[in-house]
Amino acid sequence: MEKHYKLEAPPAAFGSDMAKLVNDPLVTEAVAKAQERYLPWPEIKHKTWVPGNKESVWQLIKLVRQIDSETTPIIDERQQPYSFSPKLHAEFLHEVDLELGGIFLGLQDFSESDRRQIIRRNLIEESIASSQLEGANTSRAVAKKMLAAGREPRDKSERMIVNNHETMRWIEEELKNEKLSIDLLLELHRKVTQGTIDPTHQGALRDTLDASGNRLVVKPWDDITIAYVAPSREFVEQELPKFVAFANDEQKLRFIHPLTKAIMLHFWMGLLHPFEDGNGRLARILFYWYMLKRKYWAFSYLSISERILKSNKQYAMAYIYSQQDGFDLNYFIQYNVEKIKLARQAFREYLVAKTAESRQASNAIKKDFSLNDRQIKLLQYLAKDELRYTTLKEHNNLNDNIGKVTASADLQKLVEKGFLRKEKRGRNVFYYPTSKIEQLFG
Repeated sequence: MEKHYKLEAPPAAFGSDMAKLVNDPLVTEAVAKAQERYLPWPEIKHKTWVPGNKESVWQLIKLVRQIDSETTPIIDERQQPYSFSPKLHAEFLHEVDLELGGIFLGLQDFSESDRRQIIRRNLIEESIASSQLEGANTSRAVAKKMLAAGREPRDKSERMIVNNHETMRWIEEELKNEKLSIDLLLELHRKVTQGTIDPTHQGALRDTLDASGNRLVVKPWDDITIAYVAPSREFVEQELPKFVAFANDEQKLRFIHPLTKAIMLHFWMGLLHPFEDGNGRLARILFYWYMLKRKYWAFSYLSISERILKSNKQYAMAYIYSQQDGFDLNYFIQYNVEKIKLARQAFREYLVAKTAESRQASNAIKKDFSLNDRQIKLLQYLAKDELRYTTLKEHNNLNDNIGKVTASADLQKLVEKGFLRKEKRGRNVFYYPTSKIEQLFG
């Protein structure tokens, strides 16, 4: 039997002496710590660093949150507005402006070709992870090989990943300078869901009730627990123009940092749930579109869905806390900020490792074997590739479409040098690494 997930009700206000609490340094320290991590009541009540009466401290935490909050244009079906605190992540948002607007720190020494390759890598990782969040069960290794080689998808899971990848490339290459519209939103959905759902549902708003006469529900963990009941179609049609206006920055009454706005768009799309399927993928794609639109180019290099995939229960709970604890959007914002920080750190580590690896390998291989940069990068790629082969098409794709003649010459030289062996299967030719690559890269 289905059941609705309900948060434990927090303690009601009961007239605590707030002046006394505010003057207690242990209490104020606990409040600051709770705010830094934006913890909900079910976690606060178990923290040993919360002094005295935890219910009273919780009341102070809620008071601080209410004082700092501002309403947003996002409302639920009962006309309740969601709120957020623009001060909550001020320091991190400043770091975003310094590091993630324009060229990411650490990319200055990379060529434009290198940067394009890094973007391609991220688009692949993001497309796979975002699809896996919604049920695609293709392994990461198989999906990466499929996208790199340009192979046609073989099943629904692979089609989801290809759709995501093509849509993100469309945004990165063209749509980042376009305004959002209802028609474009429907086209994005059509592109994301093509070949994975009933064609009549692609790029079409869902009905209020399904064929069985039930509301669309979200079950993030199992087939029993309902975390969210989607609003009526009438409400969706009423709110989508407001969503589009917000995405196009048409309201100029106050400034909201672009990253915060992008997270709000992500949440709002999930809240409206305007489509039969694909709402999550579309929500994450719109986040990516908005950040590029606002010139935060470094988000082309970050795969945030990879981090979400590793904590998808927390992802669902971030929605639930925002929806059920006083319409407080800060829970969802906090979760996303944490994942962006992790993605930023992972990218920094990747750059450090890639720089050291490239310099060491390139210098030695260039000196000993007279190979070009494309050939060296291919050897590095094959040394790590879990499926351990490449093709002419894949080598061409990974190098900005250098042309079949050039790609073929690259591969032939590597065969002649003993790094690759060539195997023909039907009309296809596959290039496999030899033990000589393993000797080079250990």
